[in-house]
Amino acid sequence: MAANNDLIKLELALWEATMEQAAINFEHAKKFDDYGAMEFNEELIRWARIKIAEIEDYLGTQKGA
Repeated sequence: MAANNDLIKLELALWEATMEQAAINFEHAKKFDDYGAMEFNEELIRWARIKIAEIEDYLGTQKGA
């Protein structure tokens, strides 16, 4: 079970890094008025937030059990 939690924590770190990079890419796309890239990165940020919330919820449930 501990190995599973370690993998989930790594997945959390991955989604946090993805969200951070997408935010950087969004600002870069905004600078050059690249609306396609802006939309893509906004969607990626939205999905990253969803996945981060799911993982944090799961880890919170695991601590409570």
